[in-house]
Amino acid sequence: MSDRRGGRVNHTIQRELGVLIEELSDPRLSPMTSVTGVEVNRDLSMAKVHVSVLGTEDEQQDTMAALRSAATRLRMEISSRIVIRKMPRLSFFIDNTMQSGADMDHLIDQVLSEDSRRHADRDGG
Repeated sequence: MSDRRGGRVNHTIQRELGVLIEELSDPRLSPMTSVTGVEVNRDLSMAKVHVSVLGTEDEQQDTMAALRSAATRLRMEISSRIVIRKMPRLSFFIDNTMQSGADMDHLIDQVLSEDSRRHADRDGG
């Protein structure tokens, strides 16, 4: 499979999974769940699905359990929506990039706030 075709397959599966996950009714699934990437191997046997879940560690684990239990159903649903020679098995992995970014934003805000207080204390005192 060419890199270009592989990229199209990855993107198509990512897009379809995003829609399908929103439609799942599993209470374990966090509403702040998004598919950040899909990597299908060359022979289309496996797809690594990277998922971002904003929330606590427990919410992330619950969401991953919900996705793993729905993997076969999601795979069948995707295969009925797209034309592909072979639909890969889906394996889900947590992607903490967005959470790390949110944590970094929070730290930057804290530093800026502390810096402003120091300058106010110095200028006022």
